[in-house]
Amino acid sequence: MNKNPSKTAFTTLKKLAQKSVDDYLIKLKKASENQQNAQSQLNVLTNYYTEYQQKLNAALSEGITGSELNNFTLFIASIEQGIEQQKKLLLSLDIKQKQIIKNLNQSQKSLNTYSTLLNKQHNQYLRQQNRLQQKLTDEFAQLQLARRILNEY
Repeated sequence: MNKNPSKTAFTTLKKLAQKSVDDYLIKLKKASENQQNAQSQLNVLTNYYTEYQQKLNAALSEGITGSELNNFTLFIASIEQGIEQQKKLLLSLDIKQKQIIKNLNQSQKSLNTYSTLLNKQHNQYLRQQNRLQQKLTDEFAQLQLARRILNEY
């Protein structure tokens, strides 16, 4: 039979809080990787945009046909659209990452609370055990003294 059900409850709650922290750390790592990938894709698109703007400027200075100009502008417009979509994705990923961090902090706070409560319970148990040990030692000493006194008479 369990002598301290609150310790078992706090231990269970602490384990659940630790699992929650671990889960949020995994989610945060994945969110961070997703954000890095999205940023890399944005960088690639931005580089393409700059490169094709330079190619268009060079082609314009050398002279190009109307269809070539149309192809350049359509391609550059599609890159611009991709850049805007990637920026929206990055914003969404940033919001998601901030929410994960908020949840992680809350789970960590819960974990710290349960750890503190368990430590307090453990310290209280140790104090009780020390008092009990001291009481037993005192009783033993009194018995020894009583025996000595009886043996003297």
